[in-house]
Amino acid sequence: MILILTAASSSAQSPRHPVTGRLIAPVMGAAGAPWLERAEREIEERPSLAVKLLRLQPGQTVADIGAGSGYYTELLSRAVGPAGKVFATDIQPEMLRLLEERIRRRRLANVEAILATETDPRLPPGSLDLALLVDVYHELAHPQTV
Repeated sequence: MILILTAASSSAQSPRHPVTGRLIAPVMGAAGAPWLERAEREIEERPSLAVKLLRLQPGQTVADIGAGSGYYTELLSRAVGPAGKVFATDIQPEMLRLLEERIRRRRLANVEAILATETDPRLPPGSLDLALLVDVYHELAHPQTV
């Protein structure tokens, strides 16, 4: 689950969304990062093809909302190129640390990591050509607000 934007429930049972009644899934913590980075992910989910089908152009500005460890962030960064920009948001400081390590290691100069909140991805207003959320909606406690 790359996109993570809610806090874990303190109760044993997942809470229900007050409007839709759907169960809100607990947030995958940083301990789940190896699952996000697993080698078979490309075969199972085909993220490279998914990003290719978005038809991103060099110079565009995109957001990876709930970026986790940055798996999709890196793909987006390469798709928009050095003239583009990727805002990578997450609510977990531990995930952002992993993301920032990836940014440094892979020299992704066009990526900005942002600490979001449960209700605000903290993106600059009117700045995006595309916002991507992968495997995150079910974890949002406030999807309408986000």
